[in-house]
Amino acid sequence: MAKALEFYFDYISPYSHIANAAVKQLKKHNDTPVEIKPMFLGAIMQGTGNRPPGMVPAKNTYMLADLQRCATRYGITIRMNPYFPLVSTRDLLRATIGLADDPQEQQRFIDACFSHMWETPEALKPDDDASVKAMCDAEGFDFDEIKRLAADEANKAVMKENTDSALARGAFGSPTFFVGDEMFFGHDRLDYALAAVTA
Repeated sequence: MAKALEFYFDYISPYSHIANAAVKQLKKHNDTPVEIKPMFLGAIMQGTGNRPPGMVPAKNTYMLADLQRCATRYGITIRMNPYFPLVSTRDLLRATIGLADDPQEQQRFIDACFSHMWETPEALKPDDDASVKAMCDAEGFDFDEIKRLAADEANKAVMKENTDSALARGAFGSPTFFVGDEMFFGHDRLDYALAAVTA
């Protein structure tokens, strides 16, 4: 029996935007179960002493070119979010968790968040209510319901559990995939993760 692919991500990560596109393509051609695990990347960075690539000049220069290559491969576009990386995505992550009972609606919300973070000219500022409401209005989500889900204590607890679990299992960035006890960092390791699913 195939194992599940656990997909840990944070909307603040542009490479998680790429990974979301890669996972969606995988799901079109493969029946591997995918478990969505929103986590708070700020806590991962703090817990491991890692630094965002945008804070390291040489990495930032490379990242800007690399993201365009990756986006082209997966048929999406990418624009650098002017608020990156100094904004909080906690509310969006918690709301995502709260939509888990309806996987299609959850995926639609995930796509909307990534698109408005990393594609649309009017970049999403995820810790600003007016910006989030504009996204919700544009994509057909009930802003008040999204706010309710973001404030729900059970959803907060799940996000903390996801983040703590990722740290305990060795995660140091986003996106991170797990298949059983094996960890795979980055969307470009998805082929290896898929091989582990059926091993």
